[in-house]
Amino acid sequence: MTLKIIIGLAAALVCIFILSSCYGTQKNLIAENRVYHWKVYLVKKKHFSMGTYQHFEVYYKGQLLILPKEVTDGSQEIREFITAGVVDSRSTQFGTIAVIFEGHFIREDGVPYRTMVTLHIRPGKGNELFITNPCNGKEAVITIG
Repeated sequence: MTLKIIIGLAAALVCIFILSSCYGTQKNLIAENRVYHWKVYLVKKKHFSMGTYQHFEVYYKGQLLILPKEVTDGSQEIREFITAGVVDSRSTQFGTIAVIFEGHFIREDGVPYRTMVTLHIRPGKGNELFITNPCNGKEAVITIG
């Protein structure tokens, strides 16, 4: 009888461990602009040993927005954003989306540092996107697809 209880408790503990060690991804649509075909998703990733991580993904005309490294910080493509949002329809910048990500830079004396980078992205003709950095005024054009 005691052996059956011990085996039952061990089996229950193994089941609890297996179920709790699973990980998953949850994706929620938080903003959509049907005129300019923007969609912003909040993505939550869960992993038992690492906890919960969340980021934003932006889709333009059904495609994941991936900013090339020439437009970002020069070291990596950016597809996950710290935050993202669609500009309100009452604004003169309607159709623009604002994204923020962490950029990795190197100072003139060789010391690396990280900072938040804000970009405004607005659609052009066809699959063109105009990217503006409001902090330094630099602009770039990329083509999606």
